[in-house]
Order: sequence, then structure tokens, then C-alpha cells
Amino acid sequence: MWKHDLAKLNMQFRYSRCHDILNWVIENKYPDVAMTSSFQASGLVLIDIARGILPDFPIYFIDTGYHFPETLEFRDRLIHEWGLNVITVTPDPREKSPGEASKKPLYKSDPDRCCLINKVEPLNRLKKRLNVTAWIAAVRRDQNSNREGFNMFMYDRQGYVRIHPLIHWSGQKIWQYIHEKKLPFHPLYDKGYTSIGCFPPECTSQNHSSSNPRKGRWSDTDKTECGLHLDLVKEEENAWVRQLKLRESKNERKKTKILS
Repeated sequence: MWKHDLAKLNMQFRYSRCHDILNWVIENKYPDVAMTSSFQASGLVLIDIARGILPDFPIYFIDTGYHFPETLEFRDRLIHEWGLNVITVTPDPREKSPGEASKKPLYKSDPDRCCLINKVEPLNRLKKRLNVTAWIAAVRRDQNSNREGFNMFMYDRQGYVRIHPLIHWSGQKIWQYIHEKKLPFHPLYDKGYTSIGCFPPECTSQNHSSSNPRKGRWSDTDKTECGLHLDLVKEEENAWVRQLKLRESKNERKKTKILS
């Protein structure tokens, strides 16, 4: 269980370099913390920094069964060239919807359920199996409106701590880091993709908008997230929760006085 006040951590590290944040997390929390990646640009930066701190830091890759071949090839290339400790996680085949076998696949008929089965639930099972209390993700505030309100340290609704060392970075800074370090990057970026998820065009399509890099994800729907980042408790909700707990505590004290 985390004994640290997340609000204090957000203040403490608000001007810190990503390396310093990750170094503190790994030194103080590993092996009670883990990280997933799909090897996109932001994740690549995070992995590069993490491996400089702890070379065999485990990277968990959720293989949905729908990844682009280029994603799997790039993952394998990094494992070989960087010596990464990548552990691949797969969905439970028993949970596949009957819709998968019909003429209309689940990613077309119910994309939210498809993401739930193939991404969210495998991660939830993994966190319980590893018995960790914190998870590192490469999300940034500039990626979409949902993430604008994210902090560096947050709770999710299951009580896990979420850590976002790149939360203040811009897309421009990500690519500047990649080019300055001469890092390899996912080959689909050179083919007009700016955010890379699963291969069906309903999930990921080419996008030439520099101002909205996630525009190519679920482009014909209102969906903006796969679900991994939808259960985070934002600051205003934290305040509401604290008020609720304070109110409950006062009510309990009143009951105790009446009974006594």
C-alpha cells in the first residue's frame, strides 16, 4: 500500500525531469510497480529512460491479437537490440465474444467491449497476479481531452496508483528526444499514422493532423480511449472523495457520542 500523499508527490516532482521521477519510483517502489507499453513514441522514450536506470525492468505488452505485424516486429527488434525484458500478456480466450465468429467482428459491433476483453481485463488480471500497487503509463496531457486533467500521480477506481512521468511532455518534445538519441521508432509513423493501436481500420487509421495525433483512432465514432485510462480519479473527484470521507467520519463520531 502506498504511504505517500499523491498530492505532495505531484508538487514535489512538478518540475522534475522524467529520469528523476522514474529513478525515484524504481528505487522506492520496484518490484511493487510495473509498466505496460505498445512501443509507440511516448512509450519508447519511457522505456529508454527506464532501461538506463534498471536494464531488466519488466515491460508488459498486451497482445490483443489485433496488433499490426509492424508492431510485433518492432517489439521483437527492441527485445533483440536493447535486451529488453518484455513479457507478453494475452486475453483469456474463454472470454471472447460469440460476435468474433460472426460476419460482423466485435471491433465493429461493440468496440468498447472488444477493448474491455482484449486490453482492460487482461491488464486487471495481470495487476492482481503480480500483486503490484502501482502502474506506469506513457500518457501525456496533450494527447486528448480526457488526459488534459491527468496528474503525474493518480489513483484509479480500483485503488492502484497510476504514474505518468511524461504527463507534461509535448509530442514535439517526444520526437525531439527520439531524434537526438537516434532511437529506432515504429515504422508506421513514416506511413502517416500518428497513434498506433490495433490494425482494423475501425480502430486505427492514417492521420495527417499534427494538432490531434489521436484523430486516427476510432475515427468514425465518439470513442477516444481503449479503456485503460478511463478509470482514473481526477483532482476534482479526489477533493469530492475527501469531503465525503470527512462527512462520514463526522457522522460516525456523532453516532458514537449519541450511543455513549
